[in-house]
Amino acid sequence: MMWDLIVYGLTAGGSALLNWWAQANRRRLKGWQDTAAACGLSAVESSSALNLYLTLKAQAGVAGAWIAQGKSGARVGVRVSGPPGFKELKISRELARPGPGPREIEIGDELFDRTFSVAGPVRLACALLDAEARRQLLSVNAEGELVLANEQLWADVPDVQLPRTLTLLLDLGRRFARPMDLEQCLADNALRDPEPGVRLRNLLLLIREPPEDARTLAVFRTACSDASPQIRLRAARELGAEGRDVLVGVAESTEDDDCSAEAVSILGRGLPFERTRAILARALQRRRIQTARACLEALSRSEAAAAVELLAKVVAREKGELATAAALALGMTASSAAEPPLILALHRDVTGLQVAAAKALGRVGSAAAVLPLKEAAERSSGDQDLPRAARQAIAEIQSRLPGASPGQLSLAGAEAGRLSLAQAEAGQLSLASDPAGQLSLASAEPGLLSLSEGGEGPQPAPGNATQADSACGK
Repeated sequence: MMWDLIVYGLTAGGSALLNWWAQANRRRLKGWQDTAAACGLSAVESSSALNLYLTLKAQAGVAGAWIAQGKSGARVGVRVSGPPGFKELKISRELARPGPGPREIEIGDELFDRTFSVAGPVRLACALLDAEARRQLLSVNAEGELVLANEQLWADVPDVQLPRTLTLLLDLGRRFARPMDLEQCLADNALRDPEPGVRLRNLLLLIREPPEDARTLAVFRTACSDASPQIRLRAARELGAEGRDVLVGVAESTEDDDCSAEAVSILGRGLPFERTRAILARALQRRRIQTARACLEALSRSEAAAAVELLAKVVAREKGELATAAALALGMTASSAAEPPLILALHRDVTGLQVAAAKALGRVGSAAAVLPLKEAAERSSGDQDLPRAARQAIAEIQSRLPGASPGQLSLAGAEAGRLSLAQAEAGQLSLASDPAGQLSLASAEPGLLSLSEGGEGPQPAPGNATQADSACGK
């Protein structure tokens, strides 16, 4: 009798529990149906209240939605029939991004790019994800995890968030499904999006189009007035001569160091010397390093006589990378006036400057630079960069001397100050085995320079002083 009562109690209790659970599921399904109806959808199919996995499908014209049991509430989604290529478009939370797969697309909106991982056709993604679409996606994602994949846009949210989330998803679905002119959408985003990064991203995509396209040219011209210097720079660059004044404005602007530097580089010799000097002065004063470097490079190609003097001042007054860049720029001028300041730079204990000066002297130096190069190399303490640069510079200088052939001029490796001419062939300069500081020439040929045994110094052979002077570059 007791066992019968226990079995009856368990059965009755199980039946009551099952009934309670079914009633809860019916109420939940009814809530889902009411949500769908409020969004203009009609329930077309639903699971039984006794199912462990509840589902509801709804439809309104071509719009279709579904609600199902989620991880922590309900999973609500809509089916989206987008433009060509939409099936390959994928959006998911950044932390949920899979490892291998398509490369992530940067839209240009810092918050959006930090929140989502986007993959698929780049142009389509940038065209579709305008400011309003991004706002809605971020809004849905704030309530629960959002995913777009295989033409399905869905999110996991609590039941209480279903009405708002379903409304947003349906609106996004209609937005993505509407007919679109891809190029016009990119143009609109390039000109009107509130985020500068998005405008720039869309503009760069338009740049790939044929430049003679009237609509694209109109976008570039309008973008030349954009608040962002990056956008003005890109648009003006594409317009060529028409955009020159805009480029000059960006070069002279103090808004963005990288943009100003790039504008200076693009203009090159088209930027007058006086304007380059003024831009350089402001850049040095405000420590806008990239712009200053671009100006130094532009001055190295300038035909103005004052360019060398200006570069020499920068070498003398600056330290670090700007002094180094100015020294290299002096070498690029191919001017003999660049030699004296470069020789002086060999005596400055500034990191990288001596090596840069030696390399520059290899391009513009004369025989007068040989001894300073050798002395600078000998003063270096363990670092082989300077001796190596000095040897290379001396070789380049020697190759430019009249009547010389490669390899005739070299540095002593053992004792300081030792240079001599090879005995095998008159006119060759090599290392002497005599005491330091002696320079000797083979006596077989007239007009060769030699040192007397008494150490009185180099003496030219009678009647050949002019030839000796010429060989030394005097």
